[in-house]
Amino acid sequence: MPIRGLVFDLYGTLVRRGEGWRAYRELITTLPPWQWSRARRAALTQPIPDIIEFRRQFRGRRGPPDEHFERLLGKDVGRVELFEDTLATLAQARARGLRLALLSNLATPYKQPVFELGLDERFDVLVFSCDVGMAKPEPAIFEHTAAQLGLSPSELLMIGDSRRDDVRGARAAGMQALHLEPRGRGDIRRLAEVLEHLDRP
Repeated sequence: MPIRGLVFDLYGTLVRRGEGWRAYRELITTLPPWQWSRARRAALTQPIPDIIEFRRQFRGRRGPPDEHFERLLGKDVGRVELFEDTLATLAQARARGLRLALLSNLATPYKQPVFELGLDERFDVLVFSCDVGMAKPEPAIFEHTAAQLGLSPSELLMIGDSRRDDVRGARAAGMQALHLEPRGRGDIRRLAEVLEHLDRP
């Protein structure tokens, strides 16, 4: 079936970040170990507005003061920037008449750069794990994205830098998938190759 839409991962695929998940990672390690798995899941799948409220919900009292984690988060979010080929690739995909979705696993504060960088205007659909209560690689979040686009999973190509979340997860839901090597790790597949991929038989 021909590809009629593209689904893009965000961090590491369309944008570069500074310390990534350092703020949440560090905060979670101050919790009792038996809470780590549940806290990671909650960060991704619950609409908790900020990192301090997240800490309150888990009654985190050990470790540095709140201000420390706020500073870390501010550095993370403030360092996010577009990769050089992001806007051109999205514009070319749009010119081809393709439907576009953004699908990202993230905690609520990490949505902010999407709007500050104007990426929200480039997509037909935005799907954030913290808003929908599901996270990649669960097939349900890919199926939800396809439904929001009004297309079947088989008509969509997922593009991302995680083999587990973006490739295996998408394929399990019936989508095609294209892996982009994480930026800055030797030879990389450029984002522009997405469009070349569509032209191959």
